[in-house]
Amino acid sequence: MQFVYSSTRELDTRTQEKFYLSTELLMENAAMALRQAIYRYPSQRVLVVCGGGDNGGDGYALARHLQGSAYEVGCYAHKPPKSLLCQLQFERAQRAGVCMLDQIESCGIVLDCLYGSGFKGELSACDQDLIARLNAIEGIKIACDVPSGIDSKGRVGNNAFKADITISMGALKAALFSDVAKDFVGEIIVGDLGVGRGLYEEPSNLFLLEEKDLILPLRSKHNVHKGYFGHVGVWVGTQRGAGFLAGLAALKFGAGLVSVLGERVLAEQKPLELMYTHDIPSQANAFIMGMGMGTPPPCLEQMLEQAPCVLDADMFYLPHLKEILEGSSQLVLTPHPKEFTSLLNAVGFKVELPQVLESRLEYLHAFSDAYPHVVVLLKGTNTYIAHHGQIYINNLGAPSLAKGGSGDVLAGMVGALLAQGYSPLDAAISASLAHALAGHLNTQSYALTPISLMDNLSRL
Repeated sequence: MQFVYSSTRELDTRTQEKFYLSTELLMENAAMALRQAIYRYPSQRVLVVCGGGDNGGDGYALARHLQGSAYEVGCYAHKPPKSLLCQLQFERAQRAGVCMLDQIESCGIVLDCLYGSGFKGELSACDQDLIARLNAIEGIKIACDVPSGIDSKGRVGNNAFKADITISMGALKAALFSDVAKDFVGEIIVGDLGVGRGLYEEPSNLFLLEEKDLILPLRSKHNVHKGYFGHVGVWVGTQRGAGFLAGLAALKFGAGLVSVLGERVLAEQKPLELMYTHDIPSQANAFIMGMGMGTPPPCLEQMLEQAPCVLDADMFYLPHLKEILEGSSQLVLTPHPKEFTSLLNAVGFKVELPQVLESRLEYLHAFSDAYPHVVVLLKGTNTYIAHHGQIYINNLGAPSLAKGGSGDVLAGMVGALLAQGYSPLDAAISASLAHALAGHLNTQSYALTPISLMDNLSRL
């Protein structure tokens, strides 16, 4: 996993002071990072669109680096140079003979050096028109630091530059991992500013998960039986299908035994692979509840006391949810944003869904600070997992997962790992990663179903 930062301003300052790297030298290194991205493609015409701040300065420095190379480069100054460094790099580009354009021209590669991470507020009408024209150009699009139009919170107003590649300077920025940003950032690469990331970065409470962080519940021993791999109990409520999907997913993801229980379950109605029990099985070492639940189970307290629990869906609307959170030590919550809004209000936050959608990261931090012992897996375009004030970002999900039942499968997968001895945090991380990666294994993204998603788990 990699560190992620809400802002890298302090890291820049520390790097300058510790390694005697001036802001001018950092800008030169940023330009070289952009040049490395361009060198991935054959020589062709490059259009660098510059703003008036330091992001524009990066663009003018890049143009100078490309001048005289196999790439034909031209700069379009959307705004006159304003910052001192931007003025300096503009003059250097002119002295190097870089072509300064008075209008947008066709090209093979477009560089967005308008605003970067310093953008605030809304794009002007003129900015919107420019970005729309840039997005309409056929060719490779590269953003310097953060695509213009995305602010430091990852919010997008009327429009943003739609990049194929974003070069995040120095380190990864949290703004690149909001749900709305995902359609604009493309591939994210960290640009070297003159020192390796191990020297540039400091510990952070934000992490980006990677595929290599997935720990599958592989079976290495041969002299085993089903009891070695845990017993999951799934409460099946009013909408029985949701509970059955969770149970099947738990079995598919390695649980040795899965039992369904609930007042509306009859033994002959369940899938053949699942066991049925009228009472809570004493051997169960993980429980899953909430999906399609309707009314809460009468044995709720017993399940919460007996083993780690995955809480989903209808659980987040219980009037005594706060008491459950305060009285239970091994919980994994798997809400989507609307359910998370209900959860926040249940514990004393007064928020509406639009606020949560706009500031998911901030609200998740606040909740985790208040309930550090609880693991929250907040579903979305990017999945956030919080525990003890630290947040892990999974950006590997696919649009194929936007189907009814996908969340039930995920809850079952978390429960399976809990039963097999994973900690609540590790269960949430590995289940989320496996769920995301399995979503990519269908030939057509629209064709994924909960059953095919479960089948894909065997292909990881």
